[in-house]
Amino acid sequence: MKEGEKMNGRGFQRIYAIVLTAVFMVGLVTCLGTPQGVCQETKYELDKDTAFDVFLKKHAWLDWWNNAPIIGQYKKDPPYKIGFITSWRGNPWQEVNIREFTREVERSPLITEYVHMDSAGSVDTEISNLRDMFTMFKAGKLDGIIVDPLDPMALVDTIDEIYDAGCPIILFNDAANTTKYNCYIGNDPWTFGTLSAEWLAKELGYKGKILFFRGLKGYPIDIGRSGGGLSVLEKYPDIKIAAIEYADWSYDKAKKKFIDMVAAHPQFDAIYSVGGQMSNAITDAMLELGMDPSKYPHASEDQNGFMQKCIEHNIKAFASCHPSICSAISVVMMEMLLQGYPVPKIYFYPTPGIPSEKFKDYVRPDAPEGIFVFTPLSDKVLNEIIK
Repeated sequence: MKEGEKMNGRGFQRIYAIVLTAVFMVGLVTCLGTPQGVCQETKYELDKDTAFDVFLKKHAWLDWWNNAPIIGQYKKDPPYKIGFITSWRGNPWQEVNIREFTREVERSPLITEYVHMDSAGSVDTEISNLRDMFTMFKAGKLDGIIVDPLDPMALVDTIDEIYDAGCPIILFNDAANTTKYNCYIGNDPWTFGTLSAEWLAKELGYKGKILFFRGLKGYPIDIGRSGGGLSVLEKYPDIKIAAIEYADWSYDKAKKKFIDMVAAHPQFDAIYSVGGQMSNAITDAMLELGMDPSKYPHASEDQNGFMQKCIEHNIKAFASCHPSICSAISVVMMEMLLQGYPVPKIYFYPTPGIPSEKFKDYVRPDAPEGIFVFTPLSDKVLNEIIK
């Protein structure tokens, strides 16, 4: 059986209970279609605005129809075969993300086959993967493409060409700097960064020196998370970034970077990290160096191992979350497109944040250390994925 072919007899159960979603058009004002030409503020405050408020008063977006699909535009008869391109596999988040995609496909009555290509962290490889799938689409061997863009700029020409040729294309997890896509699906990386940075600034009393750990240089999620975090920390004149380094979301690199940072900047007050695996490494390095990690507030992510260490060593911490469900939601959005339904141009799902006093309610002691706790997959399945 080829990769991606489904076994017969799969249950056709479907979980369409998609997490709360909103398209935020912040600060947008339009006079179109309003009585007597009265302008309406269309910023949504969904903790205050009821569904009826939005429906009645705040639904008119300037150019909301830009590149939106016409009902029935991509409709075709099932079964469907779809393409799935990941940015780089091997780390726990990506492996769980892939399994969530395959789980959603396997229980779909509409998709009988998929093609998965991984880009191994290479922009050139990802462009090649996109072109290979585009060739399959033109030959009638593929019905749509789902891709996690490695670079916000380098893929634009290829994505635009695919879109202009009428191939449904959905971006998930990371974004590209183009309007020519059918749907982007992900959580908000900027808010991921600002949530934890505001917590850290308050924890420090708005003064202190921070060691700052970024992810992969040029990767859209790092640009968002780090940009959000820095935008907060730089507001406070008495907070200083003592050192900032890219550690590529790698345990080994983060551990070495931290040891080098401490040698160069022994006087620091806190850690800001855009990745839980890096924070796990930093905590281990502290312990190996004879440092007390509980003395250093730590803003990071919901990695299972890091959260367990925070509980064990009484570390004040904050975990922003980046659930891997975006791949599964992408499958649902592609099914909708191919059935002729309209889909939202932007599908943001909420970014939760967990303070350390609540870590005990979220850690998964029977799951692998490397996983991130906001996944619907069972501990049994996670242990099969992450060896």
